[in-house]
Amino acid sequence: MANGRERKRRLRGGRVIAALALLGLAYLVSLAVRITLDGLRDERRDADVILVLGNAQADGRPMPIFKARLDHALELYRDGVAPYLLFTGGKRRGDRFTEAETGKRYALAHGMPESAIFLENHGMSTWQEMQAAASILRRERLRRIILVSDGFHAFRLHRMAKDLGMDAYFSPVPHSRVNGLPARAFATLREMAAYAAYRLLGI
Repeated sequence: MANGRERKRRLRGGRVIAALALLGLAYLVSLAVRITLDGLRDERRDADVILVLGNAQADGRPMPIFKARLDHALELYRDGVAPYLLFTGGKRRGDRFTEAETGKRYALAHGMPESAIFLENHGMSTWQEMQAAASILRRERLRRIILVSDGFHAFRLHRMAKDLGMDAYFSPVPHSRVNGLPARAFATLREMAAYAAYRLLGI
């Protein structure tokens, strides 16, 4: 009898573990779908400012992913979506320029007036950039924001913007090397981990 009860307990325990594993898998699949679908929607509309998330640069020159973000932001600006741009991103050890400064240099070289540019020069992560940007936007009384980044970034940026009280909308970069299937799959997996870190650890 004792052995029979033990087998039943083990069976119940195995079923609980299997059910939890299935729930966890369902959540991960759902999260991947939400990240993918959020990145496909272009929410562009009239706004006060276009906020461009930083990315890799080399001595003041934007690398391809960052350049695609800057080109898209400049296109939105020229289309009259918003009268200002806010570039974000600090610099790594040994760099001469921050990501934000690189964005500004690129915009000026493409005919944008300096008076229409704001910089956030210190953020070393997406969350830090968004926090600092929110302070600048409150100071400048710029309320409606268009966020510009690669599509995989949209879901987490929407959550961060909501947590910071931003009235924010997302416009994904249409021509990015991250849009290819292998790169997008990898970016989605990385973003799932980043979203979990944000929700659990606030980073």
